Amino acid sequence: MDNIPDWVLRQKRKGIEIRRFGDRYYAYEVTSKYDKELKRARKVTGKYLGVVTKDGIVKKGEITGIKGDYEYGNIALLYGIAERTVIPVLREIYPTMWKRIISYVILRNIQPLPMKSVHYLYEKTYLPRIMDESMSPDSLSRMLSSLPEDQSIRVMKKLTEKGEYVLMDSTAIFSRSENMSFLELGHNSKGMHLPQINVMMLFSSTRTMPTFVRILPGSIRDASAMSKTIDMAGVDRCVIVADKGFFSAINVKKLKRRHLSYIIPLRRNSSLIPEPEHFMGVFSYDGKPVKYWKRENDVYIFEDPVLRSEEEKDFLLRIEENKRSRKQYDENEINFGKLYLLSDLNEEPERIYRLYKQREYVEYAFNVYKNDLEADRSYLRDDHMLFTYMFLNLLSLYLHFQILNMIDGKYSVKDILLILSRIKMYRTEKGEIMSEIPKKANDLVSTLNIDLDLLRKKA
Repeated sequence: MDNIPDWVLRQKRKGIEIRRFGDRYYAYEVTSKYDKELKRARKVTGKYLGVVTKDGIVKKGEITGIKGDYEYGNIALLYGIAERTVIPVLREIYPTMWKRIISYVILRNIQPLPMKSVHYLYEKTYLPRIMDESMSPDSLSRMLSSLPEDQSIRVMKKLTEKGEYVLMDSTAIFSRSENMSFLELGHNSKGMHLPQINVMMLFSSTRTMPTFVRILPGSIRDASAMSKTIDMAGVDRCVIVADKGFFSAINVKKLKRRHLSYIIPLRRNSSLIPEPEHFMGVFSYDGKPVKYWKRENDVYIFEDPVLRSEEEKDFLLRIEENKRSRKQYDENEINFGKLYLLSDLNEEPERIYRLYKQREYVEYAFNVYKNDLEADRSYLRDDHMLFTYMFLNLLSLYLHFQILNMIDGKYSVKDILLILSRIKMYRTEKGEIMSEIPKKANDLVSTLNIDLDLLRKKA
């Protein structure tokens, strides 16, 4: 055992053996017994004595007298990340409110709950030991009402680094709230008219990180709103990566007038698509070859041979089932596996393709935003509270992506937080003691470089 702390060595005396598991030390009785076969004494480990702490060995009998426990490992990870990223900004802009803000942001990553239930989750974690904040429904409601919108925008602007490529996309959120002017009828993906709010998000393609959010009335979804959002965020270089539904000649003209770069997929029957001749080359994306053509009239053409095969197979099966005709096959064959991207950027085709594919991250961000964080489930009273609520959920999403960018895909972020929640801090008569660390949790502590002493130092 190398680099054993002095406070551990002080407990290592005759008859006591110290063993290390993860970052914890445990004490056992040890004796020696003569072995006739080996013709020498050998060590015999006896009963478990307890955990080695800076206050001494906390004996097994004392540990069983636990007065309470807190979730610790998940809080250590989230708070540690926040301390390096979000907290310095919040402390500067909200000097009297930053602790309540970051507590709420952290808790929403662990389990998104209605405001009336947040304090129950708060009391289950180690956060009250370092924050000493009220998470009552009234306190949270006052927080949502009192945070000035211009200061929240300042926080988000500080999270957006200058000179990096930023992608933009939007989504509709259907709110249950009744007293908000932003709620308007709009079209959803199924063409239904429902009361909704439009949420625009800026996403750093350089750092794979969401940085800015803005809410708009549900009927607004055009280039002028996108331009104002970019101005508010103070972004230098932005690429609007939109879906097919955004394309119109008017929207493209607005983007050009405002000198905004864009990548917009065209429908396969668009009159803007040129007649493709021989493809120029091939690059690899996600382990698959992608063919590309020369840019013509601002249109980039790509073909995924794997997707082409799948689409052709599906079409042929439909012909067999008499759901499609041979004539339709002849009309559509040229489009199988193809992607048509309209863009004012004069870049290598592979660069355009990869920028567009990063839209998948924005879609994932919206999925987490709406499903994992449940940002679309609110019963807020007014537009300002809704904006603050969306802003705080963006901060939660920011921490989510900080973790996501640290892992290799073996676990989801929710899995990681659940596994780490098994690292508990027990409250005993003599103080506090950390639980044993399960192997999976210990592996994550090492992989994510989690400082398990961080919170205890602040308590």
